[in-house]
Amino acid sequence: MSRHFISRATSLRALGAAALAAALLFTSTAAYAQQDSGGCDRACLRQMLDTYMAAVFKHDPSAARLSDDHYATENTAVVKNGEGFWKEFSGYGAVNRGFFDPVNGSAAFLGVLKQVHGKDRIVSVRLKVAGGKVSEAEWIVALQGTGGSSHGEPNPQGLVDYPPPADPLPPAERSSRFMMKSLVSDFYQAVADHYGEWVPSDPKCYRVENGGPPTPKYGCLGHFEAFDKRVYDAALRRFPLVDEQTGVVLCSIIFVHYPGTGARDTLVHEYIQVRRNRIHAWWTAMYFLPPGSPVTNGWEKRSWIWR
Repeated sequence: MSRHFISRATSLRALGAAALAAALLFTSTAAYAQQDSGGCDRACLRQMLDTYMAAVFKHDPSAARLSDDHYATENTAVVKNGEGFWKEFSGYGAVNRGFFDPVNGSAAFLGVLKQVHGKDRIVSVRLKVAGGKVSEAEWIVALQGTGGSSHGEPNPQGLVDYPPPADPLPPAERSSRFMMKSLVSDFYQAVADHYGEWVPSDPKCYRVENGGPPTPKYGCLGHFEAFDKRVYDAALRRFPLVDEQTGVVLCSIIFVHYPGTGARDTLVHEYIQVRRNRIHAWWTAMYFLPPGSPVTNGWEKRSWIWR
């Protein structure tokens, strides 16, 4: 019997007890988070995201309803108001998807944005809303990988052809918040273990990475053995947004590569859809860290995000 099967069986036995504990904690945790977000529901979060993005396109931070302690990054670098992405983008491209988590007071955008000089870019943006203000903004602007990476120039048209979900799942196909987070946690542990067959997934599961072509041939999890000589760890794992209506969990991860592979460590925002208690698909925006740079996402000092 494989250690992966034993691990999964143990996980399943523990799931019932963990679910009970989670249920007892969920009400108080959700109430705390809702209070922290100022009671901003799904419609409120959508409006906050729309207002923020409109301010970015106008290059006007004063129109974005930012908090006094607002903190922002773009591809791990801290961005001051009016700099970086505030000067870079002029409007939406052909794909514009929003995801919302009233429990965490979080909103996210994944899609295509137009740069001021007209080029389309795949972009992911995570916002934290607290007290009616945007307190955090985390941007990943997809960039080309080099030096041993199998990923080339990001392909915005690929995201247009295979877009993230726009509509809520039918209620019968939705999973609980606890199950969604458990599955994506298992998913990244499977990456670190280089074996993914034990994680429940849709037989037709596919992934779209940096707008690259979907990969139904290998499914979502059948390629993990190939990481054995390449990926050392899935580090700094965070799940800051769980959209229970669309079934999407936003995950922030750094894939750390073994020395000598020639591959660069990769910071990703992955939008994983859970459907009927299975991994159904995911869409990724990737940033390849410069060679020799520390394993960082720019958010290590923001203590709330590790809760």
